[in-house]
Amino acid sequence: MELDSAMETEKRPRVSEGASNEAMDTNGSASDIDLPKKRFEMELEFLQMLASPAYLHFLAVNEYLNDENFIEFLEYLSYWKRPEYVKYITYPHALFFLDQLTYNERFRRELKQVPFRDFVHQQQFESWRYRCAQLYGLGSKEKDINAQLEGSLGESVHPS
Repeated sequence: MELDSAMETEKRPRVSEGASNEAMDTNGSASDIDLPKKRFEMELEFLQMLASPAYLHFLAVNEYLNDENFIEFLEYLSYWKRPEYVKYITYPHALFFLDQLTYNERFRRELKQVPFRDFVHQQQFESWRYRCAQLYGLGSKEKDINAQLEGSLGESVHPS
């Protein structure tokens, strides 16, 4: 399996090559923290959760984004931007939000506000809609469906 071979050959920060389940401390020596055997999958799953503005809001409201250790963990996750890892990511917005969470204090602070969370979610949706239009085009039938979707909830969303 391709995923297993990536686990065997990966060289991620703060992990010793000889003992993949030992974390490295800041001096480069192995610490006594045992890491899970399925670390690759756990980190990938966590990273992809960062694509959800609702989850980012949860992190902000519960003060995770004010914890320096958590921010350092987010910095550590930046290795996922490398080509040998990025190919496993399904939700690319996760990488954008990873950068914002890591390096943009104002973004972290604003995520506590529900209107900002909603704004981020709306922008994410518009980005997706624009990208879909660029990739697949919008013919007249698709435009009719979009117009119906933007109408009131009581109307049918299926074309006649």
